[in-house]
Amino acid sequence: MPNFKYDQIIVTGCSFSCGMEMNDHLLPSFANLKERQMHIWKWAKSSLKVKFESIEDLQNTAKEHWEEKERDSSWPAFLQTKTGIPVVNLANIGSSIGRTLIEYSNFIGQRTAIKKKILVIHQLPYFSRMYMRFNRTHGRINVLPSDVDSGNNFGFDKSFFKDDIFNTHRLYRHRILKVGYLQRYTGKIVSRLEKISSDNGIKNYYITPDNSSSIALPSQKIILNDFESFRSHYPKGVLGHPIGNNFNVDLCDKIISTCF
Repeated sequence: MPNFKYDQIIVTGCSFSCGMEMNDHLLPSFANLKERQMHIWKWAKSSLKVKFESIEDLQNTAKEHWEEKERDSSWPAFLQTKTGIPVVNLANIGSSIGRTLIEYSNFIGQRTAIKKKILVIHQLPYFSRMYMRFNRTHGRINVLPSDVDSGNNFGFDKSFFKDDIFNTHRLYRHRILKVGYLQRYTGKIVSRLEKISSDNGIKNYYITPDNSSSIALPSQKIILNDFESFRSHYPKGVLGHPIGNNFNVDLCDKIISTCF
């Protein structure tokens, strides 16, 4: 147990901090994301004591409850149990550093006077991900390189939203291929994360996605400098996320030894 107690811990990040796939052993075997979704819908129909008004209602409710169940099995949840300190998990599946900044800024902005001793752990997503405006009605969406490479429609009707999908793909390619764009963009985001914490007297630490990072971070604020390498030592689910309690235990031990 840590010998110094913070009053609150905040975690930001992507699916690796959401417990994604940690509970997939409760589902029948599957080969891909589509089959997994089908099993989760069936799980919801048999396990949740609610009445579904439509297929869309079933899908949305199943997703919400399954992801909540995953969060209960995530490393931030384990960190709360191990330290006895309340943890606020702001991570989102498919998140980017841009969305991390928005979630963190909004959360801190809602606090009119911060008096607690707060620890923030930023599990930085891969820098090639972006949180981009899709259209006026639907606002921003998560955009991953795989979405653009595969021509993903982001869950929108390909005919009705054809122009929006095309424009999102086009703008992403334009940004990602622009020399030096990612380095400048990432540096600005991290600087703003640092400023928010500094302005509010918050201690913050980082888990970087891999060893290709070109952003400069103080070494004393790094929990893990290559999260991808760390995760490679643990069993993975079909979708590539670490599974099993050992991952949670070892990561939380690393966090406690660095931050406390």
